[in-house]
Amino acid sequence: MPDLLTASHSESITRHPVTEVRPGRLEKALIVLLLLLFSQALLGRLFASPDNPEGSPLLRMMWLPVYGFTFVMIGLRWRPIASICMRNPFLVLLSVLALCSALWSLDPSTSFRRGIAAIGTTAFGFYLAASLGWKDLLRCLGITWLILGIGNLIAGFLTPGFGVMHEIHVGAWKGLWFEKNAMGGHFARTAFLFAFLVIVDQRFRNLWTVSFFISVGLVLLSTSKTSLLGLLLGLAILGAWQWMKENRFVALASLWLIFTLIIGGVLLLFLMPEAVASLIGRDLTLTGRTQIWDVLARVMEERPVLGFGYGAFWGEDSPPAQLVRAETEWEVPTAHNGLLEVMLALGQLGVMVFILDYAINLVRSLLTTHKRKTSVYAFGFFVTFALFSVSESVILIQNSILWVTYCAIAGRLSLDGVGQKAVRARRSTALSGPRLKPTHAMRGRLS
Repeated sequence: MPDLLTASHSESITRHPVTEVRPGRLEKALIVLLLLLFSQALLGRLFASPDNPEGSPLLRMMWLPVYGFTFVMIGLRWRPIASICMRNPFLVLLSVLALCSALWSLDPSTSFRRGIAAIGTTAFGFYLAASLGWKDLLRCLGITWLILGIGNLIAGFLTPGFGVMHEIHVGAWKGLWFEKNAMGGHFARTAFLFAFLVIVDQRFRNLWTVSFFISVGLVLLSTSKTSLLGLLLGLAILGAWQWMKENRFVALASLWLIFTLIIGGVLLLFLMPEAVASLIGRDLTLTGRTQIWDVLARVMEERPVLGFGYGAFWGEDSPPAQLVRAETEWEVPTAHNGLLEVMLALGQLGVMVFILDYAINLVRSLLTTHKRKTSVYAFGFFVTFALFSVSESVILIQNSILWVTYCAIAGRLSLDGVGQKAVRARRSTALSGPRLKPTHAMRGRLS
């Protein structure tokens, strides 16, 4: 059976815009190393604290060469990067807003610094999309998460004092991160990646199968119910895809049904998270989230349009953050909701920009699942991304592998669209044939 990630003729044309500078093995190895860095595993535990994961000057300085490398490589691939930016204007605008928010921020220096980091993180995702085809991109992500999976197993089994929680959620694994939900969420999404690779990447199927079971085991060990739901949702999407391949009529009917359910589900997740929590047997009030959201809703009335500045709201000296912590009676570190975090940073304007970008990419991936198998992975990623954004701040997070992946997938989808236009243009030229200029003899015969 052929490797379904190996490019066909049309796929090679699709990747044409990104092959100006092909990455070699050394560059791919460096990409994996940088992805490990963006995962924020282990280093945060060693050099920072849960309340201020980027508080260490060492960690902040560490990112400067990463951004420098990213923009140098972007310069070498400016044509595909330009295509990505033109087809993802809202994603570009969102990152620029993060930097510009320093103009109205509670803490201008923090917003400026973190805004640069947000642009660097988005740019790294675009760099991956411009440098790697789908095959190499998914394999680099797979290798990265396999390394992290092994690292978390070592942390949990060999150093339980470091990798297992003991004060709250006793016995739950947190691995190389600060708490269990981070590990569970990462490996729920990773299990979906590995399951997809098991189906489409025949060459390394055994490796991806082992990796899949490692990821599932880590999700279970985290005891995170949201992560378990995300895992099941991802597997359900793959199951639906396999079932739809059997019959074209079934595929079309299922596609419409899935589209309707997903749009309704995403709206429910964003607008009525309490209803979703009750469906899975959880009361968000028990974790303090709804209490936080109620207070934040009142606080946001002060700056509804532009927010308080990117990365500035939760500072130690922030008056609105102190109000939230006083009313909830605990040191709230984040909004525990993706859209609400964006609203705090960039206001309603930022939320609208992100929703437009998300909707475009979700529809773009869904409508191309019948053309490209990789669009199935993109669609599943965006759906699970929405699920986790209900209870975690995962949108536009600087130096985050999750945001890097979001931007890389959005970039690859946009380049697929550019390549598809090239395919149609070449086919049209081939069908019409070359236009011949009549010779003198031909003109004589025609007359």
